Amino acid sequence: MTPDLLNFKKGWMSKLDESGEWKKHWFVLTDAGLKYYRDSSAEEKDNIDGEIDLKSCVKVSEFDVEKNYGFQIQTREAVFTLSAMTAGIRRNWIEVLKKSIRPSSSPDLTQLPDSSSDKENSHNRFPLSS
Repeated sequence: MTPDLLNFKKGWMSKLDESGEWKKHWFVLTDAGLKYYRDSSAEEKDNIDGEIDLKSCVKVSEFDVEKNYGFQIQTREAVFTLSAMTAGIRRNWIEVLKKSIRPSSSPDLTQLPDSSSDKENSHNRFPLSS
């Protein structure tokens, strides 16, 4: 696979750090998670500042902040507050993040028996149609 297929989205955003200060980072969404770097050249050198594990993500939502257009990524371990330059950029990030967390979220156990019974039903129906 080419790196472009692995990197779904990249761009500048600010992240609220533990001390309550906004720090600008170069964000890269991959199949592994949302990584952030000092800048795009740091990404090329794989000099990572941090990563948000989207496998444990439970919610992505708009969040009012004093700086530009905020949103939050809630994981089981922590809440990350980010800020995009425009409302459109924020909306786009929220959309791609929601798409990327859905496959790795916990399976809905109430739907598992249904999907297996569908398979059985389709096998039962198959001989009838032949």
